[in-house]
Amino acid sequence: MRLHRFVLPALVVSVAALISVVHASSFNTATPTAASSAQNTPAVKEIAIKAEKYKFTPNKIEIALNSTVRFAITADDHDHGFEIEGVKDSCIKIEKGQTKTVEYKATKAGEFKFKCCDFCGLGHGGMKGTFTVK
Repeated sequence: MRLHRFVLPALVVSVAALISVVHASSFNTATPTAASSAQNTPAVKEIAIKAEKYKFTPNKIEIALNSTVRFAITADDHDHGFEIEGVKDSCIKIEKGQTKTVEYKATKAGEFKFKCCDFCGLGHGGMKGTFTVK
């Protein structure tokens, strides 16, 4: 009868120890995988673009294939827009003095066009640029 007083606590301690060993071993195997995948993740390259009176500066950009870029567009003189032609719903409006960002994953080689998509005056139609993915 008195044996159960010792068996039950010993059983509980054994199960708790087993759980902690299993948990620690699964944690240790997950950590290197997470660290190695973080090292393999390419960094996002930021490209600053100035939008002003009918031009983007720079208006010709080169991007590496399979990279991710973040265009940081600043509207200097008044409101402008930024749109990558052929990319659905990519038009963003940028208010004067503000900077907005657009991320783009370059998965396809070629030349791509961007333009102002918010009417900014008589020269609006010529406010364009290109980026080449190589």
